[in-house]
Amino acid sequence: MSRFLLKLNLKNSMTQQNNLLSDELLEKIASGKLWNFHGGLHPTQNKIQSSQYPISDADIAPYLTFAIEQKGEVAQCLVNIGDTVLKGQALTKASDEMVVQHASSSGHVVAIEPRSDLHPSGVPVLSVVIKTDGVDRSINYKNCKDYIERSAAFLISEIQNYGIIGLGGAGFPTHTKLRQAKHVRLLIINGVECEPYITSDDRLMQEHAQEIIQGIGIAEHVLNPKLTVIAIEDNKQQAINALQRAAKKLSRRDIIIRCIPTIYPSGSAKQLIQILTGEQTPLGKHANELGIVMLNTGTVFSLKEAILDGKPLISRIVTLTGNAFKKKGNLNVRLGTPIQYLLDKYGLNIQDDQRLIIGGPMMGFTLSHADIPVTKICNCILAPTTVEMPIKPPEMACIRCSDCALACPANLLPQQLLWYSQSKDHDKLDEYNLSACIECGICSYVCPSSIPLVEYYRIAKSDIWMTKQETRKIEIARQRYENRENRLAQAKINRQAKHKEAAVKRRQQLKDKNTGEDITSTALQRTTTNKAQNPQNDIINQASTISTTNDPRKNAIAAAVARAKAKKAQKTKNDAMQEVPPMNNENIIEAREKRKQKARLHKIEKQSQENNQLNQSITDN
Repeated sequence: MSRFLLKLNLKNSMTQQNNLLSDELLEKIASGKLWNFHGGLHPTQNKIQSSQYPISDADIAPYLTFAIEQKGEVAQCLVNIGDTVLKGQALTKASDEMVVQHASSSGHVVAIEPRSDLHPSGVPVLSVVIKTDGVDRSINYKNCKDYIERSAAFLISEIQNYGIIGLGGAGFPTHTKLRQAKHVRLLIINGVECEPYITSDDRLMQEHAQEIIQGIGIAEHVLNPKLTVIAIEDNKQQAINALQRAAKKLSRRDIIIRCIPTIYPSGSAKQLIQILTGEQTPLGKHANELGIVMLNTGTVFSLKEAILDGKPLISRIVTLTGNAFKKKGNLNVRLGTPIQYLLDKYGLNIQDDQRLIIGGPMMGFTLSHADIPVTKICNCILAPTTVEMPIKPPEMACIRCSDCALACPANLLPQQLLWYSQSKDHDKLDEYNLSACIECGICSYVCPSSIPLVEYYRIAKSDIWMTKQETRKIEIARQRYENRENRLAQAKINRQAKHKEAAVKRRQQLKDKNTGEDITSTALQRTTTNKAQNPQNDIINQASTISTTNDPRKNAIAAAVARAKAKKAQKTKNDAMQEVPPMNNENIIEAREKRKQKARLHKIEKQSQENNQLNQSITDN
């Protein structure tokens, strides 16, 4: 069996390695060859509103809120209400895939309670609320500048403790991505930022290009890739120039900076991989099975700050844009800062039907209120006017124009997915690969009937996930019940065997004490023989075991009943022991004559008694 498993593991390993990018393909990638993906479009960019201003600091808000619940799991909280905290202090403990949350400024904890988190559902999650003191006192940061001498496992653990996740929007834990990566052939640094309005990565690359190159070096030390490519859209020439100068200054000419055409959604992971390599990520698989790891520019910048500076992830660059803002630009915002604080500070002109969108207009979601903190996945706060972004007209019936299918970058059939989402046909949704939808919003954007297709898909995905969770819970409950039944049955068998073994052991001990005689068997045999020979003794013994009372009359009756039963039993025994004479014809005739004679005597006696009664009656009269 072990040999079979070993062969199976070797086969799986060979299959996985066969999917890796070949050396010939890496040479083509290094030479500058680019590929394309199906669909896509060119929406209005609207990036000039915020990209022309340098990054500024958003200052410290009076209150900061940090969610300690991540993906449905609550991390172990390290602080209590009333505790004083410092900037950079850990608020939670790392476990499994959850990263550590840190305080982004000094103050004291005023509440640990459910608060609204930055999520489309708006469901409150357990959070730590800190009232800041305005001093911004910090812990002593401990850097790891000798990371070249450290193991990859050590650095991955440090990355988890520094709270680093993917800053491109998905928020996947970086330490998990690095830990799962095996046989890395290509490291892609995603600086595309294809979503309209958002310019946070663009400004970060322009102003902190050298730190990004240093962060790439840390990632390369952990992953040991064959080739590293920085992908940037060709509309970000200033960022491209800054990275080229930084790579030259740090003598990193081995890092390839690749300009790709400006088309949406080229920044999506699967589409960017297809542009750079020509390979499609298998359905339901991860890019690491191709030997590819992709990190965002903001993520590698955080790696540099964590490992080289000892600074945990406590702030991020956020684009503030939209014509409803008086001031626009990119801000260095402390995590936990309320969005309402930013709206007040940068002058939001609230209009009728005002919308607040987190992320861009294509993949972002609308907030129901602004009392929500900035989190690690918040890269843009968009406040458009109704003139700038008109409200969509009411949804109409599908006209089957197929525009959505032609534009879909995942090469899906959005029209069929819409029908099956509305009918909640999960089997058909699986057949038409709903899970491959990247929710880029192109189908909704081009739909002439104003159908919010992505919203239907998100609801359908949520329903499928909930159904799978319920099925999983039912299966777990069934297995637990079967395991319990098997455990009880086995315990009963073990208990019976234990009692039997104990009885044999006691019997053997008694035999050893009585010179080899089994006194238990002898006593049982003697009792059985006595019962068979003297049943009246058993009845008397039973009567003697009856509990007596203080009433002598009841005791006397019970004793009399016992004696009667004993006498009857003795008589029955005597009758049974008497020999019964054989019944022949003469005996039968004699017995019959005796019965007749007895009947005549009884009749004469009865008649005589009646005559005497009659004479007595006459005499009395």
